[in-house]
Parts: sequence; structure tokens; C-alpha cells
Amino acid sequence: MLSPVCAFPGMVHGSTYDVLEAFSYTMTYNLSGWPAAVVRAGASPEGLPIGVQVAARPWREDVALSAAQFLEGALSGFQPPAL
Repeated sequence: MLSPVCAFPGMVHGSTYDVLEAFSYTMTYNLSGWPAAVVRAGASPEGLPIGVQVAARPWREDVALSAAQFLEGALSGFQPPAL
């Protein structure tokens, strides 16, 4: 299953507690124990990362990781931030 990681692009470090409900996409799988992986899918116009989450059935970490690896390659892979 594919889903966004958050309702908006990356945020300033430490500010997540103000908008915790925006992470409901990832909380579902974290609380259920289903395996999931997150990869970068692109960037916002401001250069903030936008992620996609891949979730698999219970005990199928291999499926989540394989799909995440495929997506990362198809979406240009990891791009380090401009410092």
C-alpha cells in the first residue's frame, strides 16, 4: 500500500508536536506493527523533502523494502540537501 508520509512537506526540526495529526498516515502502520518503509519521492518548491510510505502485510518486511528500493531508484534516489 502506498501513502504519503505527512500531509505536507518536511518541517523545521522539533516542530512536529504542533501538527501531530498530520502524521496519521504513518501512525496507522506504526501502531499496528505492519512493516513499512519511507523513501523520498521529490521536493517542494522550497526544497523540502516529500516522502512516500510503502506498507506491506504483516511479516512481509521483504516486500516493503523491495518496493521502497524500487521506488527510490525510479524517483531519482536520495538527494542530499543543499547546505
